[in-house]
Formats: sequence, structure tokens, C-alpha cells
Amino acid sequence: MDCNKAERFLLRSLDGRLDHENRAMLQAHLEKCPSCQEKDREYQMILRLIRPQTVPEPLPYFQERLLAKLKEQDKTAPALIWVKWAHRAVAFSLAVFFLFGAGILFFRPQEPRELSQTERFLLQDENPLGEAASILDQKKAEDRNMMLIFASVGDKDVSRRYKP
Repeated sequence: MDCNKAERFLLRSLDGRLDHENRAMLQAHLEKCPSCQEKDREYQMILRLIRPQTVPEPLPYFQERLLAKLKEQDKTAPALIWVKWAHRAVAFSLAVFFLFGAGILFFRPQEPRELSQTERFLLQDENPLGEAASILDQKKAEDRNMMLIFASVGDKDVSRRYKP
């Protein structure tokens, strides 16, 4: 075993992650290699400094205070969840309200409007020459002209009036 592999095994053995077979190989290497023995001593010294030898006792009434705080935290936790849901519900309600209002504005039913004469002819299958046919059937040109003049006088639309 080389020293690099032995150092990796040393670190694993300090954490307790080294299996028995590799631990035996590491011990055999440490007996032969003085530099790895020195590294092992340094790592052991560092661990002794880092890890406390005695575990400190908890303060008096620590467990009672901890349990009381945990119970208090359990009581406040549902309220916090409710607040989160309330914020989301308000935001969702506002979004639905605005979408509903926009839908009413854009898709409201329009008031029925009066059809123009051309639309009536096209949509209601009326004959556009109904009135004009009786006028055009006149034999005399004077009668025809007089009927056209009087028909245009009775019409409210000024654009159809006779202009000499």
C-alpha cells in the first residue's frame, strides 16, 4: 500500500468508515512507515482537541422549557399556514374578479340595432326593386318621372332626392 492510499484510509478510520479488511491493511502499513505513523499521531491529536472529552450536562429545567416551546410552536404553526393560504386566496379572488369583469366588458350582449335598407334586403330576402318596379312599369316617361320625383320628396334621406 502506498502512503496516499494509507492517508485516505487514515481519514476514513477516524470517522469510523473503514471496514475490518482495510483497517488491517492500514495497521500493517503504519507499522512499516514512520511518516504515516506521524500523520496518524497528528490526526489523533487534532481529534482530541476538537472532540470534547466530557459531554456537558444540560441546564436545569432544559427539557421542560424545550417541551413548552415545542408545544407553543405547534400551536402557532397552523395559524401561519392559514395566513399563507389566506394571502393566496385573496390574490386568487382578485384575479378571478378582474377576469370576470373583463369578460363582462368585452363579451357583453350588444343592443340590437336597426338594420339599414341594404341589410334588410340581404338578410330578410326582400325584393329591392319592389317599389321601383311599379314606377318603372309606367308606359309614359312623364308619369315615371313624376312618380320618381314624388317618391324622393317623401323619403327622409336627402341623398335620393331629385336634383334638376
